[in-house]
Order: sequence, then C-alpha cells, then structure tokens
Amino acid sequence: MKFELDKFNGIIIGREDVPADVDTFHAQLADIVAFAHAEAKNIIWLTLPIGLSHLVPIATELGFVFHNCLEDEVTLIHKAPSTTFIPFIPTHTLGAGAIVKNSLGQLLVIKEHGMKGYKLPGGHIELGEKIETAIIREVLEETGVETEFDSILGFTTRHPFQFGKTNMYLVCKLTALSETINIHDTDEIAEAKWLDVSAFLSDDNNAYFNRQMVDALHDADGLKAFEPENNTGPYRKHETFFAKVSRD
Repeated sequence: MKFELDKFNGIIIGREDVPADVDTFHAQLADIVAFAHAEAKNIIWLTLPIGLSHLVPIATELGFVFHNCLEDEVTLIHKAPSTTFIPFIPTHTLGAGAIVKNSLGQLLVIKEHGMKGYKLPGGHIELGEKIETAIIREVLEETGVETEFDSILGFTTRHPFQFGKTNMYLVCKLTALSETINIHDTDEIAEAKWLDVSAFLSDDNNAYFNRQMVDALHDADGLKAFEPENNTGPYRKHETFFAKVSRD
C-alpha cells in the first residue's frame, strides 16, 4: 500500500491502494505499522470505504481504533504510545433559522406537525453547504417564499445534542423576494404564515426562548458576508462574515 508522510509526523495511507484481499492487507498494513514504529511516527491514518469494511477487524487486530465515520467510509488511526494529541473528530452540527419580514413588517413563521407553537423557518446545514445557500433553501422548502440573504444576526449553542455533539444555531436575516405561502415540505410543516411580530411575542404557545430571540433581533443588523482578496490556496475560507464598520 502506498502512503504519504504529513507535516505532523504522521502517515496517511492512500485509500485507492488498499487491497481487498485479507491476507495481502494484513501483511502490508503490518509492514506500515512496523515502519511507523521504527521511524517514531506519531500516527497512522487509514480510511476504508464501505466496500472494504471486511478489513476493519484486521486493522483493529494490529492496534487501530476508530476515529470517525461517514455513511460510506470509516477512518481508523494507529497512534504511538507517546502521542497525546489527535486532531478532533467533528464536534459540532450546524442549523440555521431565518428572520424574514414582508412588506407589512410581518414575520414569516412555521408550525411543525404535532407542535402547538410557531417558530422561525430553518433547518440543518449540510456538510460543505454554505450558510447562505442552506437557509435560503430551508425557507423555500418550508414556506415557498423566495428570499435573499442579508446577514447573520446571532447564534446560540446547545450541548449535548444529536450524537453527543454540540449544536450551533445561526439566526439569519433574509429579505423576502416573494410573499406567497406555498409549503413544499408538507411531511414536516403543518402551517406557514405571516404573523405580526407582536402576536408572535405575546403567544405563550411559542417557545419562550424563540420569543426572546425574535424580540432581540427582528429589527437588528448583523454580520455581512465578506469576500477576502486573494482567497486561494490551502487556507482558502469557505465563508466569511464581518461586522460592517462605518468609517466617517
């Protein structure tokens, strides 16, 4: 199996070169472990696609342990006894909600099946998906309203959340480009409508935190999307949001 050395004194095994045969895999992996020990390497990274999952017991027999997994692959590591730090597995999930107002200043809200109160439209941000793209998509799916991204107004965290991870919830400000309600995701959303902000704030069926959030942010300005110059190379930023500073 081919491998490369990383800048952290580690070894990364090329996933394209992993043999499917158990005996061949065992022999080659044992050689890499021996090399890592002889050269005092800190860690070996091994990623197996789901089609090679039968090799997992061989790897664990040679001292590998699980690090993280996706739906179609699992990553294992073999670390030296002296290694104290291993890069963390993902620790957070991301969600977003939208404050959207119509021409009358009313707030766009949704009600999920089985729920008494209303809340802001929004949902999960997928892996690699931009915040702007995600929240526009979620609002469209849940309400049918087309929007334009304006800013990030705030965020809150919750721990523990799904799978023992921390969830970060971003509150975004969007501008309505249409006002007609047409729910796409009828399996999840029972109702969507425009509601006076005062009515939302006074309704005890709406979660108390949500009412505090809307009260604090519905007229606020937030962090604007910013595109850095020369944003290329290994340190390229996926998204950047900065406060707008007035320079008089």
